[in-house]
Amino acid sequence: MSGGDGNARSVEREGEEGMWSGDELHDLITIKLTRRRSVSPATLRKLSEAFNPLALIPARDDLIVQGVKASSCLLLLNGFAARYRLLRNGRRQFTEICLPGDFVNLGSLLKKRQRQGVVALTDCRAASIPHARLDRLIDADGDLVRSLWLDTLVDGAVSREWILALGAQSAKERLAWFLCELYCRLELVGRAKDCCFQLPMTQAEIADILGLSTVHVNRVVAELRREGLVEWKGALVHLKDWGGLAALAEFDKAYLESPPE
Repeated sequence: MSGGDGNARSVEREGEEGMWSGDELHDLITIKLTRRRSVSPATLRKLSEAFNPLALIPARDDLIVQGVKASSCLLLLNGFAARYRLLRNGRRQFTEICLPGDFVNLGSLLKKRQRQGVVALTDCRAASIPHARLDRLIDADGDLVRSLWLDTLVDGAVSREWILALGAQSAKERLAWFLCELYCRLELVGRAKDCCFQLPMTQAEIADILGLSTVHVNRVVAELRREGLVEWKGALVHLKDWGGLAALAEFDKAYLESPPE
């Protein structure tokens, strides 16, 4: 991972031939933007066609370099990434997990230089849309504006829940909440079902998210297993007792959904 000095390889470039699927991107955008609000098929098609393809971003490479000015917004197609802040002494804190269907830097449309970077936790694929091109689409379609705005409001709600978890919950409650949220977000874009999902993250990375040591994460995972709340084999996580896990975390997925009309 780059330390934010701008020397990490740029991901704002054309992808390698054979890696690009316009239908895949269109389907993901449709699922993501129409789940919470109506957007016309014509607008969805124009938006998906406005993206440029990207090459594979290997695990531990930066998608967004901390402090570097951006000219495009990136949409994650596959893989897990994390927003992070790196301090001068090398300490790092993850502040958000980015999942398929997420714009990892939509805020750069208005604030070009991002204070936080985004690193690939696994091999990722993403697509970029130049700011000027997205601006034109937004100017022409009020429904798209409102849908993207709602997406940023949900991102803000996620951040506030993270702050609450870090400041007020025990380690076990924090991990339970994290697993519940990940499942709901992955289910939204068709990447999880039947209380099962892939979590290709190391315990060290989970520790960076939850503000814990790796040893503490290992201990808490063992507690959740022992209590019959989760089954965790490799990268596959099965939430065996959703009701018990959600109750432990005081998890309510309303903050991830559209507000009532």
